[in-house]
Amino acid sequence: EPLSSLPQCTMVEGMRAPRRSRLLLLAALAMMVRPCTFVASQANLLTKSRASSLGKLACAASNSGFEEKREALKACLAREYRSFFRPFEADFYSEDVSFTDPLNQLKGKASYRANVEMLSGNSLIGNILFTDAFIDLHSVEEVPGEATQLRTRWTLGFAFKLLPWKPRAIFSGVSEYTIDPENAKVLAQRDYWDTLSLEKGGSYVPEVPLSGLQDLVSQLLPAPLKPLEAREPSAAEKYGWSLLRRASAYRVYRESGQLFAVAAPAFGGGLSGVQKEMKAHGLIAGEVIRKGDLQVIEVMEPHPWMSEQPEKQALETIEGR
Repeated sequence: EPLSSLPQCTMVEGMRAPRRSRLLLLAALAMMVRPCTFVASQANLLTKSRASSLGKLACAASNSGFEEKREALKACLAREYRSFFRPFEADFYSEDVSFTDPLNQLKGKASYRANVEMLSGNSLIGNILFTDAFIDLHSVEEVPGEATQLRTRWTLGFAFKLLPWKPRAIFSGVSEYTIDPENAKVLAQRDYWDTLSLEKGGSYVPEVPLSGLQDLVSQLLPAPLKPLEAREPSAAEKYGWSLLRRASAYRVYRESGQLFAVAAPAFGGGLSGVQKEMKAHGLIAGEVIRKGDLQVIEVMEPHPWMSEQPEKQALETIEGR
């Protein structure tokens, strides 16, 4: 049913969502969240004692056998992202692997598999919920001084097809992997969204409770009800820019190899404010240039999106099978 045929909201002491849209949205969210909580028990992250044990074993991570296994895991992650986990390469994950992001907390390899297959549409539930889903891998990184840590940078998007207006949601962020210091299998994955967790220097901190659900819900609202912070610059879709970072104050895009930042729709600080935010996050702001009908700020090297090697490596591996 087209959006134009849905009941229109009226302005009475602020905008009020139509009852029908509200009920549909709640039902759709229940469909999205329940599969994850049904297949997974609530997971606690590594306990202090286990973390201590990992620290004691970290010296084992310097041997060549571990380094080879870690390189194999990096290649595995690149393949999985590029293929959207088709297949999920279970041999690279521990049996009790844990996963945490702003919406879910899961534990166990079966629950992990169900989650990625749902999101990629590679399951019955995923096919019911999502369409046009994608994940763009920007890098697979080692963490300086942390042999048992890896990090990926990505952009994730999908359309939620249970709702009549087929809303799109998009996220960018990082996944931080804790790996076994002996066999280099994934023990834990913690995802952070740029809008919720990006801090000074480009580091990440845990999000405020329920902020992930709020971000998702705001993106799924019908266009007339969508708040500014949930919108994307119209020029991005018009010109086909590739999103690299969806921060609260700005967006970073790539077009024809050039990286640039624009103000987020809800940000009122102008280009000078964007430059300050970029600097706070460890980015180097270049000249103000024009892209389409917008003034944008060049993103200068070095920056977190310089490496394309993981994607090339994954592509070569897939093609060589």
